[in-house]
Amino acid sequence: MAAGLTEPPFNAHDGRLMADDRAARHSVEADVVVVGAGIAGLSAATRLADQGLDVAVLEARDRVGGRVFNIMFDGQPNELGGQWIAPYQSAAHAMLEDLGIGLFDSYRDGEHVFIGGDGRPQRFEGEAEPLSGESARAYDEAVEHLDKFAAMLDPEAPWDHPDAAEWDGIPFESWLRAEVHDDLARDLLRAFLAGGFMTKPASSFSLLSGVATVAGAGSVANLFEPDLCLHSRVVGGSQIIPIRLAERLGTDRVHLSAPARVCRYTDDHVIIEADGITTAARHAVFAVPPNLTSRIAWDPALPPWRMRLEQDISQGSVLKVLAVYDEPFWRADGLSGQAFAPYEFVRELYDNTPPAGAPGVLCTFVAGERCEAAERLDPESRRRAILEGMAAFEGPKALQPVDYVELNWSAEEWTRGAYAATFAVGGLSRFGPDLRQPIGPIHWASSDLAGVGHMHMEGAIRSGQAAADAILDSRSG
Repeated sequence: MAAGLTEPPFNAHDGRLMADDRAARHSVEADVVVVGAGIAGLSAATRLADQGLDVAVLEARDRVGGRVFNIMFDGQPNELGGQWIAPYQSAAHAMLEDLGIGLFDSYRDGEHVFIGGDGRPQRFEGEAEPLSGESARAYDEAVEHLDKFAAMLDPEAPWDHPDAAEWDGIPFESWLRAEVHDDLARDLLRAFLAGGFMTKPASSFSLLSGVATVAGAGSVANLFEPDLCLHSRVVGGSQIIPIRLAERLGTDRVHLSAPARVCRYTDDHVIIEADGITTAARHAVFAVPPNLTSRIAWDPALPPWRMRLEQDISQGSVLKVLAVYDEPFWRADGLSGQAFAPYEFVRELYDNTPPAGAPGVLCTFVAGERCEAAERLDPESRRRAILEGMAAFEGPKALQPVDYVELNWSAEEWTRGAYAATFAVGGLSRFGPDLRQPIGPIHWASSDLAGVGHMHMEGAIRSGQAAADAILDSRSG
């Protein structure tokens, strides 16, 4: 919290300002202007401010947080955006410790549920889905191959591998069909990587892109196994991270409802015109998804390689749903709330109940082709289809929530998708080296650009801090 403040300037529930600052806006000067008040932008801004630089942050939304977004149920926070922290995500753990924010273990006591091709729910314990011997062997062999590929890559520069262009020309779907001969094993891998993380059809991204995402987590197990990638949640909801970062900066530095419209720049100066405010600075960090930078008018125009990059990268499709119940009824039936079904409309399910134990909350992500189908349904039909999918795992009580909230991240103006922007087949080897390349005084940051922690809060932190460090290095050189 900024010195001298007697109460938090940012609402701890939703990240909005307690008082509207738009009437007081004007032209400001700073050492660095940061566009985007998500975790990446605020990580950059606080690192720069801690080193004594004057920073201004411009945020298009009326709240801080970007792709992390809390919602309240019975006075307790839950998340409609990113939410999990893995044990191996060291930058996230360091930031939480610095901010004095705690974690609690995700709930997965009891039996999980798996629905395979026969449509019948099966209960099981542990991490591995109940596969037949042949399917299990094929799945394990495929995972071993992916891990070997990932171990060959530098997650920060996967395009440097000698075979990068070759792997980047192979759609992940083609690799699955050529190399994984068991239907269930292949369909599980497709559902996990394409549906669960890339949030795109497996034919639309390359083997290199998929393996680079694995490399950014360290292994397939780190990326796929819930006890690792979904191990912990943030006390106070994940949006409390950017809220606390914004509090450190203070309301005089963070300007909400200020989308950047025009950027004029030279080799050593930048002027950004946003709604209600114009900021002049020596440096800029654009901490927004790379699919959005084309919405800004650049003077001079960005280099052609940068403009082609933006045409080849796109967000995935994700609809996040929280269904709320008076209590987590599934626990009394010995169920964990965790479930998976590669062939169903609702493919994954998690217990998102707050630490207090009530209300009960079930969480699902409808992603990729499933999301594209869901968003074409009318709201009532979509709600019914999703609740029926939850009930297939947890029983008929799932059909009667006391509250139901969904957020289609593709409909969010200032992200237009999730979890991260990724390249089409062939794009990563062509344009990957350009993703973080500064242009004059302009630097880039977001979880989309991260190698380690790609598409996670971990990657957002690392990306923002790396952009800040690049600016600090340039000033000291």
